Amino acid sequence: MRKKRWCSLLLALALALSLALPAAAAEPEALLPAVRTYAGQFTDLENTWCREEAITVYEAGLMEGKSAARFDIQGNLTYAQITVITARLSDLLTGGDGSLGTAADGEPWYQPAAEYLTEVLADADSDAALYLLDDLSYLDNFADQSCDRYDFVWYLAAVLPEEALAPINHITSLPDTTDGDILRFYQAGILTGSDDKGTFDGFSLLTRGQAAAMLARIVDPARRVAFSLTAPCYTREALGLEPDAVMLTVDGYAVSADLYLYFLATNIQDMKDQQAYGFYDTYPQYLQEYMADSAYTGSFEDFLLERYGIDVTVPVAWNTPDKGGMSPAQKVLQDTLDDLKELAALMNHQEEYPLTQEQKTELEEYLSTWGIPYGFSEAFYQEMLTAILLAENIVERYQLTSPELTELLAEEGYIYGQYVAIYRGERGGYESDEAAKAAAEAVRQKLIAHLDDPEYVEFLIWKYSGDYNIAPDLLPANVLSDASFQALKNLGVNQVSPVLAEEDFYMVVIKLDPASNEDLMASVRSVAAQARLAQWAQDAQVTTSAAYDALDVAAIAQTLEKLGF
Repeated sequence: MRKKRWCSLLLALALALSLALPAAAAEPEALLPAVRTYAGQFTDLENTWCREEAITVYEAGLMEGKSAARFDIQGNLTYAQITVITARLSDLLTGGDGSLGTAADGEPWYQPAAEYLTEVLADADSDAALYLLDDLSYLDNFADQSCDRYDFVWYLAAVLPEEALAPINHITSLPDTTDGDILRFYQAGILTGSDDKGTFDGFSLLTRGQAAAMLARIVDPARRVAFSLTAPCYTREALGLEPDAVMLTVDGYAVSADLYLYFLATNIQDMKDQQAYGFYDTYPQYLQEYMADSAYTGSFEDFLLERYGIDVTVPVAWNTPDKGGMSPAQKVLQDTLDDLKELAALMNHQEEYPLTQEQKTELEEYLSTWGIPYGFSEAFYQEMLTAILLAENIVERYQLTSPELTELLAEEGYIYGQYVAIYRGERGGYESDEAAKAAAEAVRQKLIAHLDDPEYVEFLIWKYSGDYNIAPDLLPANVLSDASFQALKNLGVNQVSPVLAEEDFYMVVIKLDPASNEDLMASVRSVAAQARLAQWAQDAQVTTSAAYDALDVAAIAQTLEKLGF
């Protein structure tokens, strides 16, 4: 069954403009006082973009120079260094003097800072605090590595009080991240982005200048930057339509241009990925040759071009039919329609499994915390989040009895239980085939005698089975003969099968109740709910608009690529 992509969220993508504005006229009080005076010793700070910020954090006691005469704004900070800075900031903000003590003999220099943060955050439950605590537990493994921008912000977010991040900007989406802590730093005017689009660039290594700028804006709110970001409207740019324009209806449910473009863009990208990586499946005979050629050092892509003249880097020929008669554009349109028919079916039947008040609250909190996807409307995002929650509800309410679950698994070609496999021939280590069969029968009798002792059953399987798979699991039909699988289908739950004779082994199976496995039960309920949803979608009536009928997938794909989608 094809996995439905609409249950995963494509969140932040390309283009935005930013307009930097002066900070508010009434300057707020600095959070930290100066504890020393800068005397102009860092000669490399003159005429740099972050001169004043570097001086601020130096005077606040948060950062030192790289040497007595250089601050080194282009240098990177290590994880050990940001740990110390974070601990020092926390201590200063809570009335301390920033002195964390000296490491004992044999301890790393940053150990006092790590211990301080571990103690201070012991009862914290924010995502950032839990992330930092996890990092501290194995900091020794990467203490000297340069850190990235993401980690620095998360470390700071772990120790900053809520009032230190008071919002001054209305920023609801970013080009390259939907992280809530990052968004809060933008809203507080501490982060402004690495370009005029507001891009965070979180995986780039943090420079000392960038760290100084963030810290200066934290400790001195007067330095925070008020600005705005104007995100593009993807539906206008890619489809020439307003976000709420109706592309089609499914049993009366209106699919907006915003919603349609999301699924269309996802399927366009999937088709491009198939073109980019599908050659591994398309040329298996050449792949084997490539893998066997130890002297060739290039990629499989280069191998195909050099040896056979096959260029797999060509763009998708959107309107060229394949051997089956469908072009990539037609496949994308069909996949998008199938996806949207299922989503519409879900929304059309929501009265049967409506959102709870708790889910409604969760949805609103999520919207306020994470903002909306870059380039899309809030209405679209609310619709997508609602659909995700409804999908959870239909799965939860699709209950199966044990017999129904057992039957469904059998129809799909699976038996749930434990088994002992006694291999025949040399692999089994028995003198004859008769001896192997006799061993299987002996194990069977022991299993029957100890069915009420699960631990002993596992011991017997571990001791005698050639597979050592002692836990209950799904046994697929394709490893058994039709006769053996039929015998297992007819076997009652909590019963031991006769010795099943296969070509290479003898098998004894204990058939178990699949409903006893909560994870399996949840997975099967999901499959059953998906089947119900697919049936609703199959029976749905679709009415398309003129805009839908005029879609040009090739042109839209080109526009999306220019947008950086």
